[in-house]
Amino acid sequence: MASKLEKRPHVLLLRPPGSEPGRLAEVAVVAHIPVVDVEPVPGALEQVEKELEKSDWIVFTSPRAPQLLAKLLEKIRQLQVQGRVRVAAVGPKTRQVLERHGVRVDYVPREYRGAALAEELASLHPRRVLLPRSEKAVPDLVQGLESSGIEAVEIPLYRVVVLDRMASAAARVADIFDYVVFTSPSIAEAFTKHYPSPSNPGFKPIAIGPTTAKKLKELGYPEVLYPSEYTLDGVTSLIEELEEGQN
Repeated sequence: MASKLEKRPHVLLLRPPGSEPGRLAEVAVVAHIPVVDVEPVPGALEQVEKELEKSDWIVFTSPRAPQLLAKLLEKIRQLQVQGRVRVAAVGPKTRQVLERHGVRVDYVPREYRGAALAEELASLHPRRVLLPRSEKAVPDLVQGLESSGIEAVEIPLYRVVVLDRMASAAARVADIFDYVVFTSPSIAEAFTKHYPSPSNPGFKPIAIGPTTAKKLKELGYPEVLYPSEYTLDGVTSLIEELEEGQN
């Protein structure tokens, strides 16, 4: 008789170091291989502090940003009390990190992607939006804000560093898994550099959202799934649905 572990789907989760699988570990056998890491951009903290005083909104698009700006969170709290700045967070994890540090989150978009956030923020009539985020962030958020006549100040806060040995290891073992979960376009690129057959993968690729799914399609994967909620919980629900459909 097969054990409970053998009956559960096997999932390779590709995320940066320090990430937790959350509820996914309850429904699947999860292996986490970090194929990228991040490092702060020198001088970014000082630049954010300088621009913060001039902005009426600051938008955090990942949990990594408030972690790297920990020294400024008290100042952000003070500006909030004074009514001088409002805070938006993309996704529940980012919101949790901010609230854990005592920062009130004034807005969380209904859809966790840049273009949707730009449209929703525009309805709140911000004057100047500060965006501390990845050095290679997708430009749709900035473009959407600027097309609505809103000044968007983007500051590269951190850069992605590819962990080639880990990416190579992930590519070698990927085909023994039922699903491989890609959580960013840069992770998709790092993995696929070492994976020989994206046009005929031995696993089902799952992207955390449409931006990552688009990158996977560009890299040659013919079929890519992604959840309606662009979070790891959303990925978990999608895998549950796929598994139920097979039983």
